[in-house]
Amino acid sequence: MTPRATNLDEPAEHLAPVPSAPLERLLRAGDPLPDAATVASETAGAIARTRRALADAAGGDATCVAAHSVYAAPWGPVNLAVSAAGVVAVSLREPEAAFVADVERRLHGRVVPLADPAVPTAWRALMDRTMAELDEYFAGRRDSFDLPVDLAGISDWDRAVLGGAARLRFGEVTSYGRLARMIGRPGAARAVGGALGRNPVPIVIPCHRILAGDGSLGGYGGGWTGTREEMLGIKRSLLAGEGVPIPAAALVG
Repeated sequence: MTPRATNLDEPAEHLAPVPSAPLERLLRAGDPLPDAATVASETAGAIARTRRALADAAGGDATCVAAHSVYAAPWGPVNLAVSAAGVVAVSLREPEAAFVADVERRLHGRVVPLADPAVPTAWRALMDRTMAELDEYFAGRRDSFDLPVDLAGISDWDRAVLGGAARLRFGEVTSYGRLARMIGRPGAARAVGGALGRNPVPIVIPCHRILAGDGSLGGYGGGWTGTREEMLGIKRSLLAGEGVPIPAAALVG
């Protein structure tokens, strides 16, 4: 998987959609349920009830909205959560209890261990698939993810930024400012960085491919647990696995 050469002067239009049809459709059309972060509390409650009904229809506990497990990444444990709609959370450096609480707040429901008898078979299959694709990515055998993603609770702004980040292909990097221009918001580099820091599914939506304007690492992780040095070490290792040197010689967009 040799990354395609890029050039600073290459127009943003060359960026092709991520090969993953489920992810591309979600980012283009939006989550099938309304964004609970921007609606009235009674509507958020209705969303929670709908999600519980989906879980019940799938053969699970109607009060359970997601299941979580732990993946062994090269640098250590990564928390994962899946829902009826897709992969809902990936957390690189966060204690398990805090991770579960965060997902429950976002989805307005109960998140249980994958081994819980209430978890539908389809959710277990999605978790297995997610871990298998991560294994392939870290082994150098996969350059994109073919996974459905659940962006419930994510604002329209964050969704727009994550959609731009998702267009970056394996081995391509850009800057916060260039990504802001790519999504039609020139000058919004700082706000773009904030949205990337809130990315609920890092690696799957590759926020590690956005760098500082001079090609240096910039930041990584937002409010995730872990020291700045630890988080930047993870970002550097992800980019190294895609053949991107730091500082990067070329940025797209």
